[in-house]
Amino acid sequence: MENRFDILAKQWDSKPERIESAMKFVEYIKNDINKDISQFNILDYGSGSGLISFGFASDVKSITGLDYSIEMVKRYNEKAKELNFKHIEAKQHNINQDKILLNQFDLIATNMTMHHIKDINNFISTLKNSLVKGGSLYISDLITEDGKFHSMGNDDVEHLGFDEDTLYKEFEAQGFKNIKFTILQTIKKDYGDYPIFVISGDLS
Repeated sequence: MENRFDILAKQWDSKPERIESAMKFVEYIKNDINKDISQFNILDYGSGSGLISFGFASDVKSITGLDYSIEMVKRYNEKAKELNFKHIEAKQHNINQDKILLNQFDLIATNMTMHHIKDINNFISTLKNSLVKGGSLYISDLITEDGKFHSMGNDDVEHLGFDEDTLYKEFEAQGFKNIKFTILQTIKKDYGDYPIFVISGDLS
């Protein structure tokens, strides 16, 4: 069944502010991790058309994109082929049904995806289990909002954002160390300003 993201896939990259927002997340991660990532295997969960992935494309060994939308996956792989990136590939994935390889990734980044996931405990746990020892998880998403952020409606939205305390405790419970929470940027819309956070942790 076609969903909203299937419909939007081909024009997803057409908004400059969407690209700019994704690149701020990429640059934050690169600056924060502050080490050689040339041999990293990265997972971009909720990868969409690949904005986060392609921000890392020239810096790492491999990138796997996982996304629920088959049309987003197709667009991601079309772009990888166009740019001759052979170390980047996206696959369709349902977090509630499909497994992710264990102990596989040095870095996992997920951008504006978690508010679409009903069980965030399972989501964070699943991502944690796919990290190698010493790997890092970075999640960027909305601070708790008023329900107006999605102008097309909240039919596919499970959470109207998140608060720092809840996520910090969840990361602690999952065994992450060096946990950081910061406001990365604010998305300005005609009907309000919406802060975007990054929370990260390392798997010791």
